[in-house]
Amino acid sequence: MKSFLFVLVAIVTAFATSNATETCAGLDAGTKAYGQGDYERAIDEWRSCADNGITDADLFYNLGNAYFRNGKLGFAIFYYKKALRLRANDEDILHNLKYAQAMTRDKVDEEEEENPILSALFRMHHALSLKLQLWIMLGIFWTIAFAAVAIMFSLREKMKNIFTGIIFALTIVLCIFGASAGYKIFVLETDITGVVTAADADVTSAPSDKSQTLNTLSEGTSFQVLSIQGTHAEIKLGEKIKGFVRLSDVGIVD
Repeated sequence: MKSFLFVLVAIVTAFATSNATETCAGLDAGTKAYGQGDYERAIDEWRSCADNGITDADLFYNLGNAYFRNGKLGFAIFYYKKALRLRANDEDILHNLKYAQAMTRDKVDEEEEENPILSALFRMHHALSLKLQLWIMLGIFWTIAFAAVAIMFSLREKMKNIFTGIIFALTIVLCIFGASAGYKIFVLETDITGVVTAADADVTSAPSDKSQTLNTLSEGTSFQVLSIQGTHAEIKLGEKIKGFVRLSDVGIVD
């Protein structure tokens, strides 16, 4: 039990630390430039912060807005997706992302229709951020620990039964939250998407500029990244499009 608590605390602490507020001179400068309608400068200022390692949903969201205002649909979608990866349940990010995606030329369905039960479970899964789930798990664990201590010192059999029931119920809840958080961590580590940031990107049969062109994707089109091979990414889009694109033409959402 102690080892489990240590691991849980370490995970929460690490996650909170990685999302700690970081400062960059370009944040305020970019905000000022954006307010003045100078979107090019706002992009330069905010990109300098992102390039210096600041990982923040608001920063990526603002970059998406600036690129959208500047007519760069691919980069706008790219940064909206990066922001959404950090804050999956943010309605503003989702709204702007869907609005931008509706303007792309390639209309390939990326999601299959789900039945109502799976759809409800999916919404519940994304209702809370990973960070909040980890804090809730920590709180549940301490409550279970308190109940276990109460059982040890309780003199009445009825109270022991009550605390035992509480531990049983909370353990089930903890397992559910743990499964959901574990899946989110798995997706963050394994599910890689990309966005066409150039005017268009050729999908070729091999990771070479001299190979046969199979398809051409327009700016803003999103796809699944299967692997990175040198200067190319192996991609998949739906059931029909699969091949390689130049990394210089796309942005990888990691």
